[in-house]
Amino acid sequence: MSTSTDHDLSGEKKTWPQKVKHAFSSPSNFHDAIVLKSATSILVNEDLLPSPSSRRTWTTWSFLSFWWSESWNVSTWSVGASLITIGATIRDALLIVLFANLLSAVVIVLNGFAASRYHVGYPVLSRTSFGVYGQYFVVVLRSILGIVWCGVQLYFEGQFISICLRCIFPSWTEIPNGIPASQFITTQVMVGFFLAFLFTIPFLFLHTSRIQHLFSVKSFVLPLAGLGIVIWATKNNGGVGAEALETQAAASRSSVAVFAWGLVAQFNSVMGANSALLVTIPDIARYSKTRNAQIWGQLIALPLGQIMCAAFGIISTSAVMNLYGEAYWNPYDLLNGILDRSYTSSARAGVFFASASFAFATLGTSIACNIIPFAADATCLLPKYLNIIRGQFLCLIVSFAIVPWRILTSASGFLNFLGGYCIFQGPVVAIMVVDYLILRRGNLNLPDMYTLSSEGRYYFFKGWNLRAFAAFVIGFLLPLPGFIGSFGTTTVSEGATHMYTLGWVLSFLVGGLAYLVICLVFRLPGDDGEHGFETVSAEYTDFEHGGVLDGEYVANADGSYAKDSGRKEEGTESV
Repeated sequence: MSTSTDHDLSGEKKTWPQKVKHAFSSPSNFHDAIVLKSATSILVNEDLLPSPSSRRTWTTWSFLSFWWSESWNVSTWSVGASLITIGATIRDALLIVLFANLLSAVVIVLNGFAASRYHVGYPVLSRTSFGVYGQYFVVVLRSILGIVWCGVQLYFEGQFISICLRCIFPSWTEIPNGIPASQFITTQVMVGFFLAFLFTIPFLFLHTSRIQHLFSVKSFVLPLAGLGIVIWATKNNGGVGAEALETQAAASRSSVAVFAWGLVAQFNSVMGANSALLVTIPDIARYSKTRNAQIWGQLIALPLGQIMCAAFGIISTSAVMNLYGEAYWNPYDLLNGILDRSYTSSARAGVFFASASFAFATLGTSIACNIIPFAADATCLLPKYLNIIRGQFLCLIVSFAIVPWRILTSASGFLNFLGGYCIFQGPVVAIMVVDYLILRRGNLNLPDMYTLSSEGRYYFFKGWNLRAFAAFVIGFLLPLPGFIGSFGTTTVSEGATHMYTLGWVLSFLVGGLAYLVICLVFRLPGDDGEHGFETVSAEYTDFEHGGVLDGEYVANADGSYAKDSGRKEEGTESV
């Protein structure tokens, strides 16, 4: 079905410039131009409907390269710093990273089961657990985090770009800083931040179903850069020289109880760092080409990649500590430190490659952890106007506008809040996993996900599943007092501090168990749990032949959508 925005008076299809000119010719034409034709209700648009076969492009290799590449990032490289500080040995530090990521990988696979079968993302899946209106709460809960961390990652990427420019221009650090000190940023870093913003734009034109190639490239680039840093550090130091770090760890170790709780805190810290990805996985698993493509790539790549990246960080820091007499845990500080001591052509070339690799890696991390989930959330919040592509651009623009350098340099309380935010995400993941795998036994009803009728099984009470929200509150209640105490504005008991130390793990276990018990007492509507595991809904997941959804919308195998009457909509891949 064509519209006046697609064709001119002669019936010829308009070119892109003609469409832009027409859109800006009047407010009504602009509104008509930005409205998505696929948005037939507040629950439906092209990216909220199940992914057609043409978009199921993620293979086992795609998931493996995605998680392998996401394991190589600045936070994983630096994770040894906090562990050594509390007195952990190098072996302790690596074991903490390994077991935390093994647990993360298992939860990721479990949370990806529903999406890989029904090919819908987090916003739509959350309707089955929280209700067709309750979904908006958990979607907003996640989208806020995506905006803030996207801005922070842009700032980090800008710092690495600034190092690249320092390698090219010897006088880079001597450029006068015309920005007031009250803004907490220098001219050099501001230039890097702006370039990071520009470099991100081209990748935002890629739909999630096609972005996996970015992570395939990243999976090679940063490990090679990390290996280069390790080789340089150990060669110049004449070996690893771990004695200095071990001595520092031994000096930092206090009582057994304090040390043990410190290890628990660091375990939870790793889980907290992964928490965004634990929630995000349905937005990627929905594009899984086969039912099991998401399983092995994630189970293998995440623990292996994280422990290798952490090991590279510890090895290089140990060698540089012997070489320079100072521990550079952050790669940004390490690369600047190398240039401070040796501004030779070979050093500049090596640092340039390493900095460019970390900048590219930070870009990939931001897209995976922040931009993709926010874009999915945006399609849910404004389905009439936003699809995934538009949501990605909105995320970047808002992230630029929040001036993230001020958050990092002058808002310690807000940073502390972001660090503890995982206690609110743990129960959400647990509720969704328990709901799908245990209570519903893998059986969902797709038409009911897209209806506001009170007869729909996901309507619950006025569109809200009160069972899920009760379990959500119970899940974060135990670590909440310790979370409040972490701001330093009030004193809490030692027990409250310890429960906050358990953070994500405690909120996940308690939230999931609470939801299971509540639903056993107050049964969920529908008969999903009365059938064999994943046996009921095959008829609803077969969109290969244009299955009708909720009696009014058809998803075709070529990726287009149409009304039940068979009139296909054009241009559903709008930008």
